[in-house]
Amino acid sequence: MLSHPNQTSDRKTALVIGANGVIGRNLIEYLTKLPDWNIIGVSRRGGESSGRVRYIPVDLLDEADTRKKLGSLTEVTHLFYAAYQDRPTWAELVPPNLAMLVNVVNSIEPIAPSLQHISLMQGYKVYGAHLGPFKTPAKESDAHHMPPEFNIDQQQFLEQRQRGQHWTWSAIRPSVVQLVDTCYFNMI
Repeated sequence: MLSHPNQTSDRKTALVIGANGVIGRNLIEYLTKLPDWNIIGVSRRGGESSGRVRYIPVDLLDEADTRKKLGSLTEVTHLFYAAYQDRPTWAELVPPNLAMLVNVVNSIEPIAPSLQHISLMQGYKVYGAHLGPFKTPAKESDAHHMPPEFNIDQQQFLEQRQRGQHWTWSAIRPSVVQLVDTCYFNMI
């Protein structure tokens, strides 16, 4: 295991943003099976805490509410960001989805000295998949497609915020996310 300069034990604390969504719910389920993780799930509605999992209801669009409810989570070592707010148009998706990420990072990064990594859930839309065919294999170094695209805005925020910091970040870009146990459909 890699050691982190500010880490005081082998115990890790995951802050899962979007805890009641498909990605967040499954991530929490996975992390509970690993013995070295404490988990904090964040969503608008919260959830029922048990064992090593506690939930916090937060309106991530409200900067003050986010700071108030996340501002004491000094133990966070890993931030998994999978929150999403739907809007009617591509342009309207950018402000709320960027604001939620900014509010979370601005609340956690200054107070969590052992923060090691931020994982950002994206998807193929960052490559322009929603606009039609795109170059494959797609690469992170490819030019961005024409805006608006909130994933790109979120990524640019993390790239700028991470400069000079001790933590790292990554983006996860699956082509499809399917919750098999409750959704039955043919992908073709």
